[in-house]
Formats: sequence, C-alpha cells, structure tokens
Amino acid sequence: MQKLLIALLSVAGCVGVVRAANNVPVPGTCTSQVNQKLSGLLSSGQQSDIYNVMVCGVTTQPSRTQRGGPNGDHQILSLRVAFSDGSTQLIEVVTNDGLDGKVTAPANVQVFAYGRAFFSNIKQYAAGIDDVHCATSRRADNGWVVVSGTKYPNHC
Repeated sequence: MQKLLIALLSVAGCVGVVRAANNVPVPGTCTSQVNQKLSGLLSSGQQSDIYNVMVCGVTTQPSRTQRGGPNGDHQILSLRVAFSDGSTQLIEVVTNDGLDGKVTAPANVQVFAYGRAFFSNIKQYAAGIDDVHCATSRRADNGWVVVSGTKYPNHC
C-alpha cells in the first residue's frame, strides 16, 4: 500500500498537481526580526525574485493606485522598514485589487506583508513585496497584507 501511495504521489507531481500552500501566521509585533530575511537578501545583493519573504514597517504616505496593466489595478504602499543593524529602508508593497481586494492605507500606520520579494523596477525603494495573496505559484506560501490589524485577503 505504501509503495502504491508513493507511486501515485510521484505521478501526481509529474502532471502538475500543485502542493497545498502553507498559511504563515502574522507576527504579533513588528520587530527587526520580522524583516531579517529581507535584510539578508538586500545585504547579499540579491537580484532575482524570492518567494516567502515577510516585511513590516510604517507607511510613509497614503497608498496610491496604479491603474491598468495586464493584471488589473494595484495599490502601492510605501513602508519605512527597520533592520537589526539600526538602518531603515523604503520598501514598496504592491497589492492586486482583483486578488487581494482593494488594500488602502493612510500615512503612519503599521503594515505587515508576506509574499514575493522583487528587486527590479523599484525606483526609490530598496526592494518590493508583491504576490501578497493566496498562492498562485507552486513555490509560494499563501501571502497576505495586514493594515492596522486588518488582514487581506481574509481567506485562502
């Protein structure tokens, strides 16, 4: 029976069955430890996208809408993020209105985000976090954004 199960799982993996995505809990407080993985990626000069990265910080301005594009409208949240070495960086969090709901935030509120870190086309930001929704890649956990205690999306 065990050999049959292993064989079925092997075949299922070959035909593209997506694994169940993990649900990562939101931390209780925003500390530099939450930002540790992103800090390491920035320090290493990472240039390719990396899934399952968490960030927390405080918005520097009200969120803004980026209209259109092949994936619909997006919201851009600018965060000031503190790292364990005492430095701070601006990090961009990008949400997708169709997949996450319309996630807006005023200036000076706490935001947590979990998704894919990206390092290209970031303008004044050190990095960005997107794909903050239920997993659409087999490499990703379910993502989320929490603005002032409200989690988006609220299901996965």
